[in-house]
Amino acid sequence: MKAIRLSGYGGKLTVADVSIPTAKEDEVLVKVKNTAVNHLDTVEASGAARAIFPIQLPWIPGHEFSGVVEEVGKAVVSFKAGDAVLGNCPYGAYAEYIAVKKDLIVKKPENLSFAEAATVPVASQTAWQAIFEHGHLSKGQTILIHGGAGAVGAYAVQLAHDKGARVIVTASNNDRNFLHTIGADQVIDYKTEKFEEEIQGKVDVVFDLIGGDIQQRSYLVLKTGGYLIAANQPVSQADASKYKVTALLMNMIPSAERLSRIAKLLEEGKIKADVADIYPLENAAQAWQAISGNLSGNKQAPHGKLVLEVKKFD
Repeated sequence: MKAIRLSGYGGKLTVADVSIPTAKEDEVLVKVKNTAVNHLDTVEASGAARAIFPIQLPWIPGHEFSGVVEEVGKAVVSFKAGDAVLGNCPYGAYAEYIAVKKDLIVKKPENLSFAEAATVPVASQTAWQAIFEHGHLSKGQTILIHGGAGAVGAYAVQLAHDKGARVIVTASNNDRNFLHTIGADQVIDYKTEKFEEEIQGKVDVVFDLIGGDIQQRSYLVLKTGGYLIAANQPVSQADASKYKVTALLMNMIPSAERLSRIAKLLEEGKIKADVADIYPLENAAQAWQAISGNLSGNKQAPHGKLVLEVKKFD
């Protein structure tokens, strides 16, 4: 099969011929339709955080996918050949086929395209784990989401709104209408407004996708006993103790049970997936350049995630 492979840290992505993986007893072999582009892939490939995110070279990127079951291992009874699925994987989704544990996939909602489905596993589960499992957000509470217009943030906004929470978001003014459309009650322009001055009262949960000074100032708006959940920067336990809150840096751990609940919300139309753009798999390097440009803040980033489409290679 064809796959996108990295031979060395900081090297170029190339198309390579590799063997089709074999599904073990508790695994499913999936013919990949789409895979999404994540910032984590680029971090791992650069080697900048190899002490935290080591990879074995040569390496095939990709942490999430959608596709069709090709065959199942002897111990798998919940899936069969022909099932449309989506799921997570430790790596390897930038390929025509992938073998994954049965506990990392769920059946694809019929109302989602394969491209939409590929954007779901990482971003939605990161949001769910942060706000519900770590932040214990419940109906009637208030949550502040920093960076709510990004892929993870947009899922957090939708999930919190569906839960019945009051949702406050910091983002660019250009994203205001989009965020109100998906469930934000209040949008604060981080460029011109200070959220700690704009928020009336205290919040129960802060979900920080930005870090830096934003994280430090977030302690000021939390209720005693509240939660500060960070996604990309370590938190200060000294500050957490000072303000009498719980603070932690999360690490998303995939769960088929969680992903099934998210898939049900998608199927019911209570939340939605969002595709920013689609690239052929062989143009993965271009997609990485695009996501790097979006993260740099040099231009207005499109909403949703970049997706790679796996078509038959010549």
